[in-house]
Amino acid sequence: MKKKVLSMFLAASMVATLLSGCGSNTAKTAADQLEAEGVGEIPVAEEQAPEETKEATTLDLSKQVDLVFYVMGDAPKDEEKVEAAINEKLLEKCNATIDMQFSTWTEFQQKYANEITAQSADLIYIANWLNYGQLASSGAFVELDDLLDTVAPTLKETVGENALNMCRVDGKIYAVPNTWAEYVSAGVKYREDLREKYNLPVPNSLENLEAYLMGIKENDPSQGLLTATTEESQGFQTGFDAAWALNFKYNWVTQNGLYYGLAANYDTPSDVYDYWYSDDFVDDMKMLKRWADEGFWSKSALSDTNNSESYANGLCVAEVAGQNPNKQITAIMEFKNGGHDDWKSAYVAYGETNGVIYPGHATQNGTAIVNGCKDPERALLVLETLLCDDEMNALIQYGIKGEHYDVVDGIYHNLADEAGESSTFPYEGFNTWNLRNGETKLPQATDVELQKMFDAYEKLGAKTKFPNVNIFDGFSENFESYSAERAAVSNVMSQYLAPLEAGLVTDVDAAVEEFRSKMKEAGIDKCREEYTKQWKAYCDEYGYN
Repeated sequence: MKKKVLSMFLAASMVATLLSGCGSNTAKTAADQLEAEGVGEIPVAEEQAPEETKEATTLDLSKQVDLVFYVMGDAPKDEEKVEAAINEKLLEKCNATIDMQFSTWTEFQQKYANEITAQSADLIYIANWLNYGQLASSGAFVELDDLLDTVAPTLKETVGENALNMCRVDGKIYAVPNTWAEYVSAGVKYREDLREKYNLPVPNSLENLEAYLMGIKENDPSQGLLTATTEESQGFQTGFDAAWALNFKYNWVTQNGLYYGLAANYDTPSDVYDYWYSDDFVDDMKMLKRWADEGFWSKSALSDTNNSESYANGLCVAEVAGQNPNKQITAIMEFKNGGHDDWKSAYVAYGETNGVIYPGHATQNGTAIVNGCKDPERALLVLETLLCDDEMNALIQYGIKGEHYDVVDGIYHNLADEAGESSTFPYEGFNTWNLRNGETKLPQATDVELQKMFDAYEKLGAKTKFPNVNIFDGFSENFESYSAERAAVSNVMSQYLAPLEAGLVTDVDAAVEEFRSKMKEAGIDKCREEYTKQWKAYCDEYGYN
């Protein structure tokens, strides 16, 4: 049977992550920002001679240390009150305090880069979608291998060797992940009430998705179907987001290769194939043109910039890009809070069809110590306390019990929300997803449904070659030697690939040939050659063969 392969542009997880639209056309990634500001090298702590034995060290806690902890997003109203409660306990346990600093969601990537460049934080949130690998390689973070043994053995044991190994960059650990296995499996979010109303198939394949959309079009011609736009990942143009639906047809593939049209099946990841120059690519582009001609999305889709509210407002009946189980739960709540009790949202993960599913990578949510930290040992001790001490973890995640929240039958309840008031410290109010502890994490009422999805995915993931292991997102591409070609490839994707995927071309065969020709001129071969070398080396290092 002919092997099916998928263009790397379909694999953007995550970027998944919980967040949608992490990048923008104007925001620079952290790594780009560092380069633009002329930071060739970040000062690296002097390397210590290795010791033959590594024994836990009793720290001198006689001097108080005040640390800055930098996280994503906006600060809650009761930031200072909860911080004071945390610091009262931290002073007792570690003789240290933390000052939570927030990026806000406005140009947060640029602010994140500035924070690392200035080295004004001691502890910082990290994620693969914030270029963790590139920043670690550049010397942005303190290497933790020895410190975990000597300062925080409890933290090391709690997180586990496997998760810590996924945080290695060039063989060294630079971050500590959270300990909650979260499935951010991409998929299709759709209006189940309309499917039931018109007796349509569940959109769990390309064929059924097309039948679902066609059925709604025929029964309600005025109803919007898909609201799709061009997409960008970390400053790189990656095509038209409706093309994510092709994940139904193919197995998952390596993430960063989405820029180069390369592909690899999950069970043989080091065996890289070509997609853009295959017959499959031509067939897929013809299918997408058929969808465009049927009016599945607007003819102005390429110039649209935002569709974040379309599904919640009933302007479309499905979303196929950038989705995950958490966003499905959010949609359920948005329908309820928006007064649409008769609307029902449902979700099908691509992995339920293509057979490849796994939880998020360890670097999806983690914590690093910034190089230049005033006291790395104390910072790691504080991190251990916040993640592993049940009392401290509950305090930083949920606020003050009895004032901000309560627990009933094991379920978290926000007291302000239930009183019909504005919450001054919501669930995970500090956005410290990096401090989630899987053993003690309090579920919200909506998490019951979410956990059902996770349990089902865990069973599917256990059947794969690498059971419930995200083998892809730990890879960090170094494109320094082909940055010019990479930029040119990005431009070609924006100018020629996006219209192809959006079906807004007259002749698909001719448009494909033009796209392929322009890619050759841009230097795609050099990008592919260098990327493939790195990817194969990564697979060999971790045994992903």
